[in-house]
Amino acid sequence: MINNIEVCPHCNIKMELKTAPYSDNGKIIGDFEAYVCPSCNRVFYTDNGYKELTKYIMKKR
Repeated sequence: MINNIEVCPHCNIKMELKTAPYSDNGKIIGDFEAYVCPSCNRVFYTDNGYKELTKYIMKKR
């Protein structure tokens, strides 16, 4: 999921800004900037994280 979100919509607690792995077909392709819930571990990639992820995927094509 992509968003600049600071509170987990599921747990209603403050999320942590850090990097999170992104996988494609079970293969981790890298770590990208994201907000991660410390309780349920849901990941919301930041706009910057999503841009970096998109650049990485486009290079591989």
